[in-house]
Amino acid sequence: MVQVKKLKDGSRQIILTAKQFDEITKVLSELAAKTKASTILMADISGQLITQRGNTDDINTAILSALAASDFAATAEMAKLIGEDAKFKLLFHEGEKRNVYLSNVGDNFFLVVVFDVSVTLGLVRIYTKKAIQNLLSVFDSTEKGDDAGKILDQDFSSMLGDMLDESFK
Repeated sequence: MVQVKKLKDGSRQIILTAKQFDEITKVLSELAAKTKASTILMADISGQLITQRGNTDDINTAILSALAASDFAATAEMAKLIGEDAKFKLLFHEGEKRNVYLSNVGDNFFLVVVFDVSVTLGLVRIYTKKAIQNLLSVFDSTEKGDDAGKILDQDFSSMLGDMLDESFK
């Protein structure tokens, strides 16, 4: 199981084992290869970037994940206004050169898939749906064996905080 720890300041800390993080990386790498996506981000629902794949040199991924979280929050309110019982599961933004496909991964995470307009949306939807099923399996799995004690919490949070601070300078 993915552990979520609430901190004193009200924020949340995601705790993943090394094995879970490796599995997530594998799933996202496979998704990038199958969809020819230029960039894939995985973040928690508050916008904290968990991991990324692809070419991220020309994109501020921390800001992109925060904006995507805001996009989900806004559309969740729209869903309520039009009488939907649940929030929207995916969002799609079509550009002239690139498209952005956003999809929930359970209740706590989402994916951002950035891909060229030459790639069909149907292809991205199919492979992203499969990746989400695989990610949910990773999140639901419990660790057994020697890797159970290897948790990416303090170092991961510290690195993430440093990266976010750097992005806003």
